[in-house]
Amino acid sequence: MNSVERASEILDVKLDTLSEFSEIDPFNLDNKLTGVICRQSDYRYGALVIFRVNDEECEQIIYGTPKLHYPFNKKGEFRWPDISQIEIWDKLDGSNVLAFFYSHNGTFYLTYKTRLSPILKDGIYGGFLSMWREMLDLNEWIKLASISNPEYNLSFELYGYRNEITIKYRISLDVKLLFGIRRFDHVVRPPSQLFAIKDLHLPKKYVVSDSSDLQDTYLSLQSEMTGINEKVDQPIVEGIVMYAFCNEPSWRLFKCKALDIQKLHWASGGISIHELWTTALNSFENGIQDIDYFIDLLREEYTNEQIERSLSKVKRVYQDAFHHNEFIMKVNKMYFEAKKEGFDVSKNKAETFRFMSKFFDKKEMRKVGSIILKGENL
Repeated sequence: MNSVERASEILDVKLDTLSEFSEIDPFNLDNKLTGVICRQSDYRYGALVIFRVNDEECEQIIYGTPKLHYPFNKKGEFRWPDISQIEIWDKLDGSNVLAFFYSHNGTFYLTYKTRLSPILKDGIYGGFLSMWREMLDLNEWIKLASISNPEYNLSFELYGYRNEITIKYRISLDVKLLFGIRRFDHVVRPPSQLFAIKDLHLPKKYVVSDSSDLQDTYLSLQSEMTGINEKVDQPIVEGIVMYAFCNEPSWRLFKCKALDIQKLHWASGGISIHELWTTALNSFENGIQDIDYFIDLLREEYTNEQIERSLSKVKRVYQDAFHHNEFIMKVNKMYFEAKKEGFDVSKNKAETFRFMSKFFDKKEMRKVGSIILKGENL
């Protein structure tokens, strides 16, 4: 039995949802992790089965941030479970980062990953590792939160205009703790159920009456968020997450998006350009530039019929995202060379851009400047 077959057996998923990996842990550089990552669109989304550390067998499962679902079907019919307690928190629009522990020879190591990557790294599209290191340096509470909750892998959101997806945040870059996933059984717990530490950064929490009708609460908050976005040129609110305790060990998570944001997802007659673009960028998080992989990610949210109906648009948007990606790679590469030559955009913008103009057309320089300034938080 090979590693993919073994992981399929352990996680109880189909073989085509699994991919092998072998990576060096950037936070524990002596450790090479070898295993399989899962794309099953439920609590196993992004889960790892680590088979070897430094080529020594040490089989272990790492549960990641689960997929969030709407509390209704595609016909708009709500399907609420029997809920005894509810908590509502702000939904942030950025990149999910999971802090997790793995063990080797009796020692536990703390590291981090994005949803569909086994470790955190500076990928082709985004400098996730660099940004996360920056956040760790500025926020001692992040590591302390994991150490104080050793039974849990912790889910964080890395967001801001330097990591822009849809929402136009004013803040450059920030991080919030979302929830915990119990390591041995993937039980999800909201922040209120975790061990609290000083200076813990959490999303906004909404206060609702226990007697409130769930559907009325959902629709009322959705209307409120939609109204906020209607008053501005660019959306500034994505939605909320409802944590539901259903007298089971794990809390269930339901998402609610502002109507203008939700409509970007539920496009009539196919898949919206916005969703295609976002999914393409997400596919690059894992360092993979492959349209088949991109389509596999789309299948997690859409039927084959929807994908086929939008196939020409799927291919076109993927190519646009690919070229956008390649351009950013080139800018970052040449700016790295500029810094090696002693140029610093924060000290002398004109000279730095003059150097960069040797490698780009004049009409591209506005975009080049925007990418560099955004990356340098200027």
